[in-house]
Amino acid sequence: MINYDTFYIQCPKCGAWLEGHIVKSEMVNKSILYSDGKTLNDNYITEPQKIIACPSCSHWFWVDEYKEPVVTNKKPETPYYNWNHWRFFGIHFNSVEGRVALVNHYKQYLQAIDNDRDKELYIRRLMWWAYNDLVRNNYQMHLPYLFSGKMSFNVWRKNRKKQIQGRQMFHKLHDEYLENMKALLLLLKGRYTPDDEEYEASILEIIELYREMREYEEAQRILNTIPRRTHYIANIEKEVRRKHDFVFLVAG
Repeated sequence: MINYDTFYIQCPKCGAWLEGHIVKSEMVNKSILYSDGKTLNDNYITEPQKIIACPSCSHWFWVDEYKEPVVTNKKPETPYYNWNHWRFFGIHFNSVEGRVALVNHYKQYLQAIDNDRDKELYIRRLMWWAYNDLVRNNYQMHLPYLFSGKMSFNVWRKNRKKQIQGRQMFHKLHDEYLENMKALLLLLKGRYTPDDEEYEASILEIIELYREMREYEEAQRILNTIPRRTHYIANIEKEVRRKHDFVFLVAG
């Protein structure tokens, strides 16, 4: 079962309190990882949400770090909104419409960040993940997954219908999906040096972007410069050689 550290945050405009959760560090090791870098624990994203839209007044604000004085561990004495009221803007992901709504939220925020490259990088990465959510679990609609016993036939059949709808929407939005990836690639290129902690992760992210953009030769060229082969890198390389472009489950 997933475990959290609980925090509370107050809307700077209307003063409403919001309850939030951060996945405990020991739980991250039990998460599942996808090729685009998105990590989920019990279907909850482990990445802290920096853009918060107040469910009381709809004011949205940016929180870089979840620490005092913006965030407190002290429970307020007044009523507060629980996590599901504001986490990812109150959207539920049980439908294709909900997943598309999240993409549209990110489009809206991109227009209001005043050319801040750090914020643009953050939003475009999450928007990339949101597009991929439309096809993220397509492996579940194939017969081997049904025969694995992880789903009953009726659940698998309903889930398969939803996955097909997601794939149809993904193809419909594919041009803007590519446009976002190209912009994200430009933000990542040359951003970090080998001395930065984020350098290796950014290289892997660039490789994955090229793969999903179907630029397999460029993805392979960069892979050839990496001396070691982790489980993650080996799986990316396998998909590059197969010329597969969909996001896929790496571990979990």
